[in-house]
Amino acid sequence: MRWTIISAGLRFGEGRAAIRFLPIPALRAFRVKGYQKLTEFSVLEMKGDRYVFYDRTADPGRTYCYRVLAEFAKLTPGGRYAYNLVESLPSREICLQQNRDLPIMVKADITRTDPLTGAVQVCWTKPSELDTISHPGPYSYELLRAAGLNPAPAAFQPISGRLSSLTFAGANDTCFLDQNLNTVSGPYSYRVALYTGSAQTTPLGLSGPTSTVFLQASPTDKAINLSWQENASWDNYLFIVERQNIQGEFDSIGTSFSNAFQDKGLVNGREYCYRIRALGTYSIPEIVSPLINHSQIVCAVPKDNVPPCPPELTVKNVCDTPDGCASWAPPVNNLTWSDPRETCPEATDIAGYRIYFAPRPGEPLARIGQVNGVGNRGYSHSPEFGLIGCYAVTAFDLLNNESALSDTVCVDNCPRYQLPNAFTPNGDGQNDLFTPFPFCFIERIEFKVFNRWGQLVFETTDPLINWDGRNLNGEALPNGAYSYICKVYEQRLAGVLEQPIPLAGYIQLVRGDE
Repeated sequence: MRWTIISAGLRFGEGRAAIRFLPIPALRAFRVKGYQKLTEFSVLEMKGDRYVFYDRTADPGRTYCYRVLAEFAKLTPGGRYAYNLVESLPSREICLQQNRDLPIMVKADITRTDPLTGAVQVCWTKPSELDTISHPGPYSYELLRAAGLNPAPAAFQPISGRLSSLTFAGANDTCFLDQNLNTVSGPYSYRVALYTGSAQTTPLGLSGPTSTVFLQASPTDKAINLSWQENASWDNYLFIVERQNIQGEFDSIGTSFSNAFQDKGLVNGREYCYRIRALGTYSIPEIVSPLINHSQIVCAVPKDNVPPCPPELTVKNVCDTPDGCASWAPPVNNLTWSDPRETCPEATDIAGYRIYFAPRPGEPLARIGQVNGVGNRGYSHSPEFGLIGCYAVTAFDLLNNESALSDTVCVDNCPRYQLPNAFTPNGDGQNDLFTPFPFCFIERIEFKVFNRWGQLVFETTDPLINWDGRNLNGEALPNGAYSYICKVYEQRLAGVLEQPIPLAGYIQLVRGDE
């Protein structure tokens, strides 16, 4: 940039100020842009008692507006770190226009869309404020091109011979048709170099870079989502979306102030073709406005790729009954889920549901089953370890678009382990064994029985116990009361866990022969 933006004189008390400059292009009647931060770090350069900053990124001919923010802070001893930052109000706005002593791009218009023979019309205006005494003729322009939206300066290469004039009056506004391009795959950027004097070896300067408008289309159910990118030297304030009609002409179907548009209400399976007409301006009276540039033509076919909404899953099992596992049956989880059409009425083509399972929380879900038909919303599953596991359900439609997973529902066992207080091991076939009832979802136990003198007479880790009233040597024990202690290890979702309080009590052994 050819000027210096100097902040108003700032005076600081305790602490130090960090200055941030926030420039934007001039505000326009069609589209007002917000300020953008220009510097990432504090501005500390000073001339006299004023801070200074040089904006060297501005394009010739454009108008820029600036404001300054100060951040006041206290410093740690030694001045290395700042804390207690307080941001000032912004300064008043100052707007400046760059000198028009270089060419200004005014067009990068795609006139033909083709992967081999595409074409772009490129135009620029002559410098209107060039000092021809300091920079005498001859004068020549050189057009440069690079692929992409934001190519590096070194990527720009000349694409035509220089257009020369002995006099500045003859170095008029110029257009060039850039041909045999692939305008389908990506955008192109252009710059114009101005050469003066007899040497013609080093350009006086270059215009700002300007890209073509690059359009992309993403088909979805009965709609096509359009998005586009551009990086023009001017400001594109409005985008007109055009769609090709059956006569091959393009009609306007809508406008956008952003870089996106959705064309809705389309017929799936039918091809639709689009282009964008961008309207821009420099807000300079001498330059024609609006500047009109077209994107390449893009075609797409809408299709149903929108999945249904996920169902809401519920899992029930024996643990949800009052008796739990008292009335024991093989453990089964019964899954039911809601109709996704209740939350997404537009999803009318649901074909069925898929069920996913993981043995533990955090483990990957794997598909274990499928239910066909929109009205079939139930599934039963018996996990390997009781009822333990995590479930999720999806819905899929007739085109196999699958919804996201429902919320994952994890199911835990409901362990029970109760011991009687008496048994009669007399061989009559009734109550001859000491066994628990009811019990379920028990991995193992540590069961020990003691006589009245504290001697161990029986032990086992089998949850069934099946003690027949004999001691460790196989000898029948006499009638009487025996104490026991039993540690119980449960099958849980989090793993095998010991009950916090061991079971303990007395067992009355009754043979009936005394």
